[in-house]
Amino acid sequence: MMSDSQSDNSGDGQTDGGGIVRRQIPPDPATSEYDLLEILADIEEVDIETLPPLYNQVEHVVETLFKTPPSADAQMSISFSYAGYRITIDRTGTVQFVPVKDTIERNRQL
Repeated sequence: MMSDSQSDNSGDGQTDGGGIVRRQIPPDPATSEYDLLEILADIEEVDIETLPPLYNQVEHVVETLFKTPPSADAQMSISFSYAGYRITIDRTGTVQFVPVKDTIERNRQL
């Protein structure tokens, strides 16, 4: 099992048959948004610079989740749509990517 201070954005996270990917990021407000983008770029097999700006979609909501974390009893998580995925992040840094439409790479091939 991975500690909260380790990041699993190397492509070794869990993936189910439906394309849902689960990974872990450190719950660090200074790096959480970049870590999230790194994972998505890895999933899509693209350079991180090709992803749409996360700020335009969710401002600093990911950073805020870890900057002022709620009580563990709240079991807080956030969900949002971004770059063809429904992304859910909980207060421990567990991230789930659910594909909701064609991904970036498939769109470029059209």
